[in-house]
Amino acid sequence: MQHSVIFKNVTKKYKMYNDSADRLKAIAAPKRFGEDFYAVKNISFTAEPGDVVGLVGVNGAGKSTLSNLIAGVVPETSGEISIDGQVSVISISSGLDNQLTGRDNIEYKCLMLGFTKREIQELMPEIIKFADLGKFIDQPVKNYSSGMKSRLGFAISVNIDPDVLVIDEALSVGDQTFKEKCFEKMNEFKEKGKTIFFVSHSLNQVRDFCNKVLWLEAGEVKGYGERKLVLPKYRKFLKEFKALSEEEKAKFREQIAEKRSKLEIAEEDNSDELQAIPHVNSSRVLRNRKKNLFILVNKKITVLLLLLCILSISLYIGKPWNKFYRNHSTSHTAMPQDNSITMHEDKNNETVLHNELQSKEDIRYLVVESASIRANPDLEAEVIGYAHFGESYVINEIEAGLNDIEWLKVINKATNENGWISGNTMQGIKDSLNDEETAGKIQQLAGYHPVLEEIELLNRTDDNEGINSFEAHTTIIVSDTLKASVIESLDDPHIEIANKLLYRGSLFDFVFTIENDYVIEITIIKK
Repeated sequence: MQHSVIFKNVTKKYKMYNDSADRLKAIAAPKRFGEDFYAVKNISFTAEPGDVVGLVGVNGAGKSTLSNLIAGVVPETSGEISIDGQVSVISISSGLDNQLTGRDNIEYKCLMLGFTKREIQELMPEIIKFADLGKFIDQPVKNYSSGMKSRLGFAISVNIDPDVLVIDEALSVGDQTFKEKCFEKMNEFKEKGKTIFFVSHSLNQVRDFCNKVLWLEAGEVKGYGERKLVLPKYRKFLKEFKALSEEEKAKFREQIAEKRSKLEIAEEDNSDELQAIPHVNSSRVLRNRKKNLFILVNKKITVLLLLLCILSISLYIGKPWNKFYRNHSTSHTAMPQDNSITMHEDKNNETVLHNELQSKEDIRYLVVESASIRANPDLEAEVIGYAHFGESYVINEIEAGLNDIEWLKVINKATNENGWISGNTMQGIKDSLNDEETAGKIQQLAGYHPVLEEIELLNRTDDNEGINSFEAHTTIIVSDTLKASVIESLDDPHIEIANKLLYRGSLFDFVFTIENDYVIEITIIKK
């Protein structure tokens, strides 16, 4: 039997460090520093052409990691992966550049996939037609909603005709009409004998669309096979899990975390199906191993050289390492001429300065789903962009307009763009939460997620470079967290509308999207 995707004992391990110092020490003694985290462990399965495999599991089970391994986005730590054909991934805003227009993103992404200019021009009309974004196709992607980004990403991925398609929560947003169009397109792929991996928290979608189900728990395969056999077992597990008390859920997550810090030895599988792996695209497996070794060696050499350079400079100027680093990291900060603002000599000095600088600015948040940003303070003025709930803006000027409308001249801190927006849609927030504590509480509520862990580490280590490189918007898909549990843990939100809660932090804002009293996604916005 021909296999399009084969995994044999595949494991992906990450290292988690308490601070930057441990990260540096791990270069010399990798086994002594850092905690192992196994995103997936000993994964083995095969998929055939025409299979539609639903990837299910609670938040943090390893679904996205598995998707990235299938797509080749990340390399495996151990094991063997064989893929027969080209893979395309569809996830919310995956591979899109926020500064480019939708049209430019189509060309950019297709070029990255190896298409020629002529081929892209032939594909362009069909992709634009499928995305159905109207005039927004020529607007920067940063002005798109999550549903619009999903439309564009889906349109690009399905129209390049891949052999293996990975859909990671891309249909969790957007309108019903577009979802139906997407399913029609995916059914065409199924009829053509292509292999599809479908990641979704909607069990109804999995039931209606998939013929197989791969159930992940704690990074391991809990069940794999025909949908009618695996899906009922997963539904039963979910029902029992949701019936647990908060204390029982916390204990369950602790057990899972403990389990994912260790790797059990995988038993040998001597089935004919898995023995076929070396005969299916085995050259790719060898390339991956060589590539992983090459990356590891080069990374260690680069870090060691960088460390030697920094130590040399530190010795040359005659200052201790920690003092040199502190002076260097704050030398580019514009200090206002105000005696009320002082630098506190502790590890949180940058956060304190950030908060004090922010208090000098008039920063307000959008408190409606979306609002137009206009070129001039007039309802008839040209719309030059859109603001979305939870986004913050610096107010540079206030002007009274007709019909008692107060117009605010706003500056988007991420893009430095100016425009006018109605004051009725904006609200200031005086206090803020601690980012590290908030991220920790969210992990207790919704389960482990690398982004939340990164926020905790950034606050502990005061890593300015890490904060600057942090993605502006990150969305986490959630399945079993109650709105009431969020409010109980984090207190009342700073801003609340019909289906969204906003909590303001010092460096990050947290937006919860609610549906039927459950949180379905959490968006983290870097200020």
